[in-house]
Amino acid sequence: MKPFRDYELRNVIANQWAAVHKKIDGMSNDEIMANDLEILAENIYQEFFIEPVTIFEEDFSRRSIRQGKIQRYVDPFFRDYSGKEYVEVDGIIAMFYFPFQGEEDLFKCQASTFSLGGYPEIGLEKGYISFRIEKSLSEMNNESAKENLFKGLQHSLEEIRNGLSYVNNDITAFNNSLKKQALKALEEKKKKVEAFYNIATMFEVPIEKKKYAETHIPLKRSIVPVSQHYETSNYYGITDADYRDILQSIKHTASTYERTPASYKSLHEEDLRNTLLAALNATYKGDATGETFRNAGKTDICIERENRAAFVAECKMWTGQKEVEKAIDQLDSYLTWRDCKTALIYFVRRKDFIKILSTAEEALKGFANMRNFTVIDKNEFECLFLSKANPGQQVRMRVMLFNLYSGE
Repeated sequence: MKPFRDYELRNVIANQWAAVHKKIDGMSNDEIMANDLEILAENIYQEFFIEPVTIFEEDFSRRSIRQGKIQRYVDPFFRDYSGKEYVEVDGIIAMFYFPFQGEEDLFKCQASTFSLGGYPEIGLEKGYISFRIEKSLSEMNNESAKENLFKGLQHSLEEIRNGLSYVNNDITAFNNSLKKQALKALEEKKKKVEAFYNIATMFEVPIEKKKYAETHIPLKRSIVPVSQHYETSNYYGITDADYRDILQSIKHTASTYERTPASYKSLHEEDLRNTLLAALNATYKGDATGETFRNAGKTDICIERENRAAFVAECKMWTGQKEVEKAIDQLDSYLTWRDCKTALIYFVRRKDFIKILSTAEEALKGFANMRNFTVIDKNEFECLFLSKANPGQQVRMRVMLFNLYSGE
């Protein structure tokens, strides 16, 4: 085949861009809203990435040479009465094979830069590019025949590699911009989805607040009950405002433990959890439950509506830095794909609380799937991590540590 002439590479790349946008346009609203956009962009990159071609050194085991008839061009001045352009003569046919890696069809594409003089013919088969060199017996009957043959092979190989370098340059430019452009298109689509569904209210949980909570726990709330049919089922989440209010309620309650730790000295993890539940139930009308069954186990605190979680939290006694990752994985394992706001609450009954806070911060920052980490207060951290249980989803997690050390 004659390489680098069948297709315009710019048209191939344009078609690839069209396929990328078609892929994004075909994504459901669920895919856009439930997944981290950078992960979606990475998946698109992996799917539409065009692998440049690399030619490796010759595979000597496949080299062959045989005797046969070959064609030779006849100068018009020396043609006989038949006027034939070519005549058959005895000669040798040598085959050389070079393995390559990359997209085979690139050998058929003409890049934005190319040689006007054309390129030598090649063969393509199962990951190999081959060169066929024909020489007449008379041409091979001299001392420099072998040297000339291999010079011709190297010249042909170099021309093909030069042609590939032009092709690869165009492909590399496409690949380098692929993920960035895909992410931009995904962000634009997400904005349209948010605008269409009014996401601020769509994910709201109809949590009813008790009237007396306004005096016992003075927290500002703005809750608009919303019920949406989404894939034939109702799903619930909470607004950022509700999330902050719930965390504030937990912080308000647990802070009382710190002021009088001796009063809670005899309470175990479950007992402390139950006091938090009581505070939440006082505000959220009994929707906060303990030991509520979830996907992969029991979570400590879960605010639900119609068996669907709006908020999930896990309470732990601080036992050391090594247990932090296990706690996050445990919390993650309880989540369904719409649980995106969570909390991890630590009760610390050890000396040197400040040192433990530093240790906790170090452990959280070192978590492999952590995407963003913010210090809210000395004992409070805002985390954004990628879920292992639900690939593609990012989870917001507030980590709070409370000092319950009351002496030996």
